[in-house]
Amino acid sequence: MQLPVKFARRAVLAGLPLLALSLAACTTPPPPRLNLPEIGFAQGGPLTFAAGSAETVNEFRSSFAPPYIEHLLPQPPARVAERWARDRIRLDNSQNNSVRVVIKDASVIEQDIAKTPGLRGQFTNDQVSRFEASLAMVVEVRDARGFKLGEAQASAKRSGTLDEKATLNDRDLLIYNLIKDVSTDVDRELERNIRQYLPLYAR
Repeated sequence: MQLPVKFARRAVLAGLPLLALSLAACTTPPPPRLNLPEIGFAQGGPLTFAAGSAETVNEFRSSFAPPYIEHLLPQPPARVAERWARDRIRLDNSQNNSVRVVIKDASVIEQDIAKTPGLRGQFTNDQVSRFEASLAMVVEVRDARGFKLGEAQASAKRSGTLDEKATLNDRDLLIYNLIKDVSTDVDRELERNIRQYLPLYAR
């Protein structure tokens, strides 16, 4: 039996809310982005200099173009390096010297990795992205005339990859850990070199 036109239209419209509800149930919202803690260095204790002033100079300049991505990050290495200076350097004002922390490199790069070609690639969980974080810093002690009395240097690089099934949170966590690890490496090397090469000006 053929339904009247008005009844058929009403039946179709009545089914639309149920269809919308079904589609909404099938849509899973993405997980919330990670809220990662601030990378800090206060746990290392102070490095006290025989000086009356300190400054941090960032000589690194991002290209703001691929493969460099440090300018897109919530905690770029340059900002972490500036935090190192705030957390660790202290002044005892015993001499009219100055401490100068110079950031030489603070980059993060992201590069694509070619997938396995052909039929084999259909069954391979490839690593598709490579990340590398670099940090290089110099700590200088200068006298009142600006003459350099000594310096300590440190640099480090860390890298890692992500596979094609990685989520945005996986990416955020990998980059965060690379920056944290490279900063920890530089922190340890700087402290060691400060104590070795600047023993007259730091304790």
